[in-house]
Amino acid sequence: MASGGEFSGLNCPAIVGPTASGKTALVTALASQLPIEVVSLDSRQIYHGLRIGTAQPTAQELAVCPHHLIDFVSPDEKYDAVRFREDFEKVFTEIKEREGIPILAGGAGMYLTALRDGFMAIPGNSAEKLDAARGEVASWDIETLREKLKSNDPESFERIHPNDIYRSQRAMEIFLISGQTMTSLTAAQKPDPCLGLSFPTFVLQRPVAELDSRIAQRTGLMLDQGWIEETEAALQNYDPMGPGLRSIGYREIVEFLGGRLPRRDLDAAVILVTRQYAKRQRTWFRNMNSAVEGHPESDELLESLLASF
Repeated sequence: MASGGEFSGLNCPAIVGPTASGKTALVTALASQLPIEVVSLDSRQIYHGLRIGTAQPTAQELAVCPHHLIDFVSPDEKYDAVRFREDFEKVFTEIKEREGIPILAGGAGMYLTALRDGFMAIPGNSAEKLDAARGEVASWDIETLREKLKSNDPESFERIHPNDIYRSQRAMEIFLISGQTMTSLTAAQKPDPCLGLSFPTFVLQRPVAELDSRIAQRTGLMLDQGWIEETEAALQNYDPMGPGLRSIGYREIVEFLGGRLPRRDLDAAVILVTRQYAKRQRTWFRNMNSAVEGHPESDELLESLLASF
């Protein structure tokens, strides 16, 4: 799809922040004043059947305002930023055609960057080089992959979650093809905003101790709501090594169900990986240019959001 067009210069605000920071509550407050429709900016809520563990919107939250790009991808299927940008274009256009107000909300910084900046050109890229790089990277086990990433692109190593095999592989493929890091190529690329839109970005911030407490409370609630049972049901139909069931929390529950993690250690294991993920999200959004930052319960942040439409 083309990047420009009839929407060039329009705003699509983005509410972003680490997991459990309070994005849903802010969206609800905004929906009470405007007929918004949320385009999910979440790399896990896309998966079908993984409702509890990815914190997909509840029936009550969906009744407040429509949500798009959730619960539509098989947990066995790879989904990337290129496909997200294509799906966003389609959904944004449909919302505008019915005179709705699109807004992005979620924690996937890479997806937002794909919308704001587009995709990097990889020097020396060709179908042959790509096939060769993919073949070499696919031959590595996880430990080797992460070691090579740390050695060749330490910034990507720090940014990409150890469980995110796809993005780790992609970073190394880029290095093998071009001899340059994903980090340096990303820094050098010229912006190519999706549909010619502007994406005013509002980053939700909480004190670390406050966020850690919310993560622990939410993890306990999700387990009480049937997260383990949801994972058991998903294992009947999907590969435990697929992208969905390798995501945060599900991987640990799969380990428990397989007898490799004691139940008494499960809560702490999920809380730990979730807090680690939140830390990486904070780092990503801290480095994002032209963003407004604030506490999710701040009146000033809500006012700034309303002014961005």
